[in-house]
Amino acid sequence: MIRSSTQAFGFFARSSQITRAFRLFSSTGSKGIENEETISGYKRPTVQWYPGHIAKAERQLSETLKAVDVVVEVRDARACKASSHNKVAEWCAGRPRIVVLTHVDQIPKLSIVSWKRSYEDFGAGRWDGEVNAQVVNQAIQNQLERTKYKPARKKKFRDSVSNVEGVLFVDAKLGQGIHALNRAILKAGSHVQERRARRGLKERALRVGIIGYPNVGKSALINRILGRKRARTANTPGVTRSLQWIRVRADSSKTTKKEFELLDSPGVIPAKMIDQSDAVLLAACNCIGDAAYDNQAVAAYLFEWLKALHVMGKGDVAAPQWISQCEERYGFHPTKDNLTGEDMLFKVADKLCHGNPEDASRKILQDFRTGRLGPICLQLAPLSEDDEGQQKVVLATDVQHGENERDLEEERLARAASAIKSAEEQGLELPPVVHADAGEDQDSTVDVGKGLFDGW
Repeated sequence: MIRSSTQAFGFFARSSQITRAFRLFSSTGSKGIENEETISGYKRPTVQWYPGHIAKAERQLSETLKAVDVVVEVRDARACKASSHNKVAEWCAGRPRIVVLTHVDQIPKLSIVSWKRSYEDFGAGRWDGEVNAQVVNQAIQNQLERTKYKPARKKKFRDSVSNVEGVLFVDAKLGQGIHALNRAILKAGSHVQERRARRGLKERALRVGIIGYPNVGKSALINRILGRKRARTANTPGVTRSLQWIRVRADSSKTTKKEFELLDSPGVIPAKMIDQSDAVLLAACNCIGDAAYDNQAVAAYLFEWLKALHVMGKGDVAAPQWISQCEERYGFHPTKDNLTGEDMLFKVADKLCHGNPEDASRKILQDFRTGRLGPICLQLAPLSEDDEGQQKVVLATDVQHGENERDLEEERLARAASAIKSAEEQGLELPPVVHADAGEDQDSTVDVGKGLFDGW
C-alpha cells in the first residue's frame, strides 16, 4: 500500500511515539519511570487516572468501612495482581475479607487452576501494601475480639492485618459462584450475630462492603446477588460515582440472620500508579478511563505482552487461542518473523483499517475485551513468595533495547579505535587517554578543599 507524504509522516511519528511508550511501560520500577527522559530532556508521560469522584469516594470509603462487618474485594481475573489495591489491608484493618475474581469466563481454565493453587500456597493477601503500626495494632485487637465468638482459623499465611477468609472465582453473567459467595459472607460474619446473642440483642443484617478497581464488575455482582437490576452497570469505568447501601435477603425466610446490606462503592484506584506495566494491563482491561492513555501504545504493548507469554512457554496457560485467532482474524502469525507489538499493530491497520493505526488499536482492544481473541489471562500466578504477585514476564523489546545499547557502545569504541589509528598514520599527536578508573583513583587521593577553612 502506497501512502501519501502526510500519511507517511504520521506513520513515522506514531511509530516513534509507540517506541517511546514501550521503553516507558517496560520499566517496572518507580525510579526508572520518574527519571527516564529523552535526549532533549522531555519527560515521557505515564498512565495515570485519578478523577475527582474517585478521590472523594476514597476519602468516604475509608471512613464508611469502619462500620462494615465483612469486606468483599473484587478483582479482575484477567489481571489478578494488577487489580489488587495496595490499600485494601489498611481499609479492612482486621475485618474478615473475601476475595472475588470476576470475568472468569474470559480466562483459560488452566489459569484458574494455577491461581487457585497460588492463593492456597501463599494466600490472597500475601502481597498487600504496607500499613503503619497503628493499623496493625487495631487489626490485632479486632481479630482477638472475633475469636471470643468464633474459633480462630489456623494461620497459614502472613496476613495478620487483613485475614482473607476465602477466594472465589465468580461469573456474574451466568451466576456461577453466587450461592457460594452468599454462604461465605454469612460464615465470615457469623461472629456478629453470636456477639449480639450473648449480649441479649436482636439479630441484625450484616453490613458488607464491596470494593475494587473501576469496571471490575462490582455492580454487576451486586445485581446478580439481588436477582434483579438495582445497581447501574456499563462496560466503562467510572459509572458508579457515590456510595449506596442495598439490602439483600439470602433466602426466602424472613429472619434477619440470613440478610445483609451491601455497600456499592465507586471503583478506587491509586493516586499514583507506580508499576506502569500493571497500569497498561489495566488500561487494556478497560479499568482506566480512555483519556488517560494512548490506544495505539496500549494495543501494541498488549500484543507484545502476549507474545512474551508464548515465548516463555506459558501460552497454553495464559492465551491458548491467541495465535490461531490472530491468523484467522488478522492474517499473520504473531510469533514468527520476529514481529514486535508495533509491527503487529500496523499489520492489522494495513489489512483491516485502511492503514489507520488508531482504528486498528481500537479494534484490537475491543477484540480482547469482548473475548474474540479467546480466553486470555494476562498475568501468571506466582510460584514463590519472591515473585511479587506474579511471575516475571520479560518482553522482547527489553532484550532488544539492551542489545541495541551494547551494539552502540561497540560501534562507538570501533570508531574511536579507527580514528586513533588514522591519526597515528598521519603523524598527528593525540592527547593522552585518561581512563575512567584511573581518573577516579587519582581524584580519590586528592584532598578536596584542603586548607579551605584554615584559620577559622
